Amino acid sequence: MVGFYKHDIPAWMDGTEALSDGAYRAYHVIVQLIMLNEGPIALNERGIAGRCNQAIKSFRVHLDALLKAGKLILCDGRLSNPRAEIELQAVRKNRENAGKGGSSPKKLPQNSAEQVVSGASPADEPLTDHDKSLKNNEAGEAALDKISSLKEKRREDSPIVPKGTDRFEEFRAAYPPRNVRFQATTARKRWLEALKRGADPEQIIAGAKLYAAEQHRIGKAGTEFIKTAEVWLRNQLWNDYQPEPAAPAQDAIATIPDDQCREWVRQWKQRGGYWPWRRVLPPNDPRTTIPAHILLTEAGIEHPATLLKEAC
Repeated sequence: MVGFYKHDIPAWMDGTEALSDGAYRAYHVIVQLIMLNEGPIALNERGIAGRCNQAIKSFRVHLDALLKAGKLILCDGRLSNPRAEIELQAVRKNRENAGKGGSSPKKLPQNSAEQVVSGASPADEPLTDHDKSLKNNEAGEAALDKISSLKEKRREDSPIVPKGTDRFEEFRAAYPPRNVRFQATTARKRWLEALKRGADPEQIIAGAKLYAAEQHRIGKAGTEFIKTAEVWLRNQLWNDYQPEPAAPAQDAIATIPDDQCREWVRQWKQRGGYWPWRRVLPPNDPRTTIPAHILLTEAGIEHPATLLKEAC
């Protein structure tokens, strides 16, 4: 059993940054089990899913993603990782040499075991002297500014904002719930990209609150019909959920074309009563100025003022 192995942080970050939270968790657990077992492990879905704190259905989705990405290999019902096998061979060689009284370090593989989780394939090129110096943590040859993966993290399209200062948690609290766990990693990435493009966090949060109110009203909150926060932010959908400007004077309402009123009524009906347009009062308000014929043809209702008179 291998109870300890080195952790190559840049390789870990490069190899796992594209994984979802669930796939990341599954990958980490499976690699650890392979190292503990010192070889491929049986695909015990229930046991591994339990270790990952995932439902079996969710675990299968994440495992399929890892297999398609080449992170893991499934053969004869057993899961393996090519790089893990290379590192385990190094461990066995070290044990063999230790049993013989040791041997020259120059003859031993110098690669770090944590490249297991970097997703490296068996066809990786041999380590160069510079690479070995990085793996051995030789300070004189392993300056941080020479590590390309860390340089990539300083790209302009990946702004670094301290947690708690970017208001992301406010957005997260305002966003309507889905039937699965909130994917915070990808959502935060899209949030920071939106802020970098100049989006106003106040408007995004306000839009999320209106979107949540709408989805609760029509009974979709907590279901798979809620868009993921990552998609919602990437498509800038907060622009569709912004309060309309204050209502103008009543004499300006007459300038609204019938086609516009008709379209608003259609959306009002489809959205289950959500009415964000401040220029006109909603169809169910007795003071609404929407023409009666539009209410009747588009929503199938009598003008509220008419019904109120009849009731009197």
